[in-house]
Formats: sequence, C-alpha cells, structure tokens
Amino acid sequence: MARRLKIVQDASRDLIIELPIEIKDRILECLPTRDAARTALLSRHWNDAWLQHGRLVFDREFLESLQQRQDDKKILDGRTSVNIINNILFHRAWPVKKFTLHIPCADLMQQSDFDRWCLFLSQNGVEELDIFLYSDLAPVYELPFCLLSCRTIKKLIVQGVIIDLPVNACDIFSNVTSLEFFYVKFKRGVNEIASSISIPNLEKLAFEDCDEIDEFEISSPPKLEMLSVIDFMYDVYASRWLTPHLKAIKTLRLCGSLLRYMDASMFPTAINLQVMKLHELNIDCREELAVAMQLLKRCPNLCELHILAQEFGSKDYKEAASRLLEDPDSCFVSNELRMLNTIKIESKCASALQMLFIKMLLSKSPALERFVLKFWDMNALEVRKIQRKLECFPRASSNAHYIVFTDNDNDSMGMDYWQHWFSLSQTW
Repeated sequence: MARRLKIVQDASRDLIIELPIEIKDRILECLPTRDAARTALLSRHWNDAWLQHGRLVFDREFLESLQQRQDDKKILDGRTSVNIINNILFHRAWPVKKFTLHIPCADLMQQSDFDRWCLFLSQNGVEELDIFLYSDLAPVYELPFCLLSCRTIKKLIVQGVIIDLPVNACDIFSNVTSLEFFYVKFKRGVNEIASSISIPNLEKLAFEDCDEIDEFEISSPPKLEMLSVIDFMYDVYASRWLTPHLKAIKTLRLCGSLLRYMDASMFPTAINLQVMKLHELNIDCREELAVAMQLLKRCPNLCELHILAQEFGSKDYKEAASRLLEDPDSCFVSNELRMLNTIKIESKCASALQMLFIKMLLSKSPALERFVLKFWDMNALEVRKIQRKLECFPRASSNAHYIVFTDNDNDSMGMDYWQHWFSLSQTW
C-alpha cells in the first residue's frame, strides 16, 4: 500500500514546472514566437523562461497569427504590429542571441522603428541576425551602422536592405564568422571611393543579386573557407575581386553568367578548394565554358563538382562550344581532375552538347566514384536511353557509380543524393 501511495504522491508533482530552464528554453525554440509568448500565462516559472528566451522570430507566420486575432472586419495595421514587436523585444530579461525579422516593407514600420530594434539588439549581446525586408521595389530601409560595428555578432544574413559602408572601415564586422547578402544595395563610399574592409574572423561569405559591388573590396580573410558569388558583377572586376580568395577557400559557388566576364589568366592555383558549385552554367556559351574549364584546371584537389546546367544559345553558340569540348588542347588531361570523386549535374534536357560535356568529364576523372544526373520533366523511357549512352562513354574510373533520374522519379537512392545536394545549394 505504501508503494501505491508513493506513486500517487509523485503523480501530483508538476514535472513541467520543475524542468530546468535550459529544457524550457529548448521547448520555446520549437514554438512560433506567438505561441512561445503565450506560455508566459501558464505560470510564473514559464513567464521567467519566456523573458529569458534568447531567440525571437518575427516573420510572415507571426504577422498572420496576429491578423487571425483581429475581428474579420478589422485589418491589422502596421503600427499595431510594431507595438507588439516592441513589447516583446524591449521586455527581454536576458540577451536576444538569435533574432529573425522577415516582414514586408510596405506600411509596416518606419526607419526609426528598425533603428530602435537594431540598436537594442546591438547593445544586448545579439550573435545571430537574419533580416529580410522584402519589397516589390528597390530596398528602402538602411541597415543601421550599430549593427555593422556590433562586436557580438557572429552570423549576419541580410536581404532587401541598403548598406552604407564607410571608406576603409577597420572596425566593422570585427567578430563576424558568416556574412550573407541577398538583394542588398551597397552605397558607394565618399566621393565614389571604394570601401575596403578587413574581417579577420570571416569563414563564410555570400553575395546574391546585390547592387553596386563592382568596386567593393574585402581584404583576404585568413579564415575564409566558403565563398558564394551569384549575379552581381559583370566586368573584369569580377575576376579581380574573386582572385585573392581562391587560394584559401574550400568551397566555391559561382553563377555561370559571371564566368564570361572573368579573366581566367588571373586565377591562382586554388590549392585548398574541394567543392565547386556552378549555378546556371550555360553549356552552349563558349566563353562561360572556357573559363569554367580553366577554373577547374586551377583546382588540383577538387573532390566534388556540382553543376546546374542550362542552354539558351543560338546554333552558332552551340557549334562554338562543341568545338571547344572536342579540341584536345582546350580540355583537361587526366591528372588535372585526379581528385574528383563526385559529380552532380542538374539539367532540363539531355542535349548533344551536354552529353559531350559529360563525356569529357567522365573520360578525365580517374578517381570518380559517384556520378548523379538529374533531368526535369523527363519520362522513364528517356532516362533509360541516357543511361545506355552513359554506359557506352569511355571513362577513366572503373569505380564510378551512376545515378540518372528525373524530378518525377521516386528512386530512393537517387533522391537521397540529390536532396542532400539540394539542401546544401539552398544554404549556398
């Protein structure tokens, strides 16, 4: 009987309240910000946990949840949303280490609201920031200087903002290890002088669809390992900007359209580069193809090559690219791709030109182990035809494992390979 009484006594305890603060914080991390805030109503213990919670997310889902609370006839105005964010943010008992702001620009907040939030975060130990102020028009909000000079930030992702970089700034992004810029408009320095920045701890750097970068300079960070450059430079400055980083980085992601404007003679030997991802490489553009091949030749330790291929050129363009691939003096020799063990290519079609490109890669990759080829909107019969063609191609490696599938294919092994790459490509 005593044993049964003990069980009843234990059952009367509130085990949730007694959870360590670290476990409660992990629980709050799994909840949307609105639901996490509502836990403060459960008890004093949960209220304390909420006020100490260091991860806040204000995004479209958050705004929609606020709208659902309004009467059907009332529309949630921007000022109300700003006041709610103010109440949540400015009542933190502990630092907000991770902060996400993904909201539409129109009629929601003023620059002064954005400035206040950024100043509070910069003075209260923020470490990771993800800001996306999306708009159909050009960026309208400027990233405050307090975030550029904040010494606690380690990871910064900004999308759809304006950044005014000071000339020869030596005190910004001082402890940042990861920087990602998407749809950002950079203001030129005073009197159109290029901004030059030193970021000693930087490990990851990404640009995509950014404006006014042609004279933007980041001195070679000694710890830089990953670099992504997509759609922003269209002249010789592209190679001049990229060249200083090639010697150090281990992963490179480039947009194919940038290659045609690069001077391949400026590329140093990328001795540490192990993974290369070429986004929207125009196989039928001789200029892009030639620079891509020269870049590959400068990567003696490259292990993985990922290509998102496309074709838009005319018949003359295709013929020029075909002559390049068939010219033995312009292609690789076996020892130039001696470490390449994985090739993954995604394409819309299996044109003769693309198959010639694949044939060239297979014949020059003696260490190849995995070759994954994905096509869009292709039926099973067409996939089998491609597989038979691949089996007839000469190959330098007898250990290569081939996987060919379409986006409609349910081949589990192929999808596992591709989904792993796709998740990486989204990160980069």
